[in-house]
Amino acid sequence: MKQLTLDGFYTWSIFSEMRQIDFNGHLWTRPQGNILIDPVPMSDADLKRLKQLGGVSLIVITNRDHEREADAFRKRFGAAVAAHEADAPLLSMQVERTIADGEEIESGMRAVRLEEGKSPGEIALYFPEHNAVLAGDLIAGEPMGRLSMLPDEKLANPAKAALELRKILRLQPDVILVGDGHSIFHDASRRLVECLQSRSDIYINRINMDELEEGFTAEIGHLIGAQNLGYMLWRLEPGQFNCPFHFHHFDEEAAIVMEGECLMRTDRGEFMIRKGDFIAFPPGRSGAHQFINKGSERCVLFLLGEEHPHMVCEYPDSEKIVARPIHGAFRKKDAVGYWDGEERRQ
Repeated sequence: MKQLTLDGFYTWSIFSEMRQIDFNGHLWTRPQGNILIDPVPMSDADLKRLKQLGGVSLIVITNRDHEREADAFRKRFGAAVAAHEADAPLLSMQVERTIADGEEIESGMRAVRLEEGKSPGEIALYFPEHNAVLAGDLIAGEPMGRLSMLPDEKLANPAKAALELRKILRLQPDVILVGDGHSIFHDASRRLVECLQSRSDIYINRINMDELEEGFTAEIGHLIGAQNLGYMLWRLEPGQFNCPFHFHHFDEEAAIVMEGECLMRTDRGEFMIRKGDFIAFPPGRSGAHQFINKGSERCVLFLLGEEHPHMVCEYPDSEKIVARPIHGAFRKKDAVGYWDGEERRQ
């Protein structure tokens, strides 16, 4: 059993002569009880290691074709089996628990349904603390270092299945673990975009407004494979504002008013903006801005901005600074001298 770079995660494999690919099972060890995912047969040495790690309390099956050795592990360890409610009746074994769309199955693990896959209840598993997704059957890790989709002939609607993988792109995982093939441990979202860009039945770098999520904001950039620019749609209802008053030290932003009107707060005063306006926010204090809808109708804004790897964003109202890649916000008033806390050596 191989330990992964993700804390608490292990994997083991068997080789499929027919597919010429590894089939993988995964183990997530946790104090509340260990979880097996799509388990393939284990060697005696791996079984011994599993017992040392605390056995199994839950087995998650991501799709009806990954039942694999789940029943044997259920009987050996007395573990419960969970599968999506649409797949549970299709399995040959007892399922103690059914999973709903988007459900947090256990703390730190959420289901992402991929209903256009080969199985009606196929799910991927999202682990936000690890910025990782475990894909079931729709994505494979082949050839090594790349991702590919399940062959088209195994899908009812290959194009719709491909576009549904935007559910994973929206999460922007850095790691994608796969049930078949080799997992990707860095820049996995980019590998998934490359997989989708290789198709001729869809154009993944395009999306229509009617395909975006409803609600206050809609992410666009991640869904269309953007690399150096961020794209966002804001739908401001009366009384709403988009974000705190802020400016970027390195990134340039732009806004287009697509519908309605609202108040634009800047470092030079407040201005009403309306449908058809194009607005630039250069780096630095002169680009400070915030949008506030003080009217009676919805205002829709399209925001475009650079995705600088060393972004520094400042919030004048609260005197906070956010810097990437450091996580968290810091107060300017807490600034210290260069030698603060350091020992000067002569």
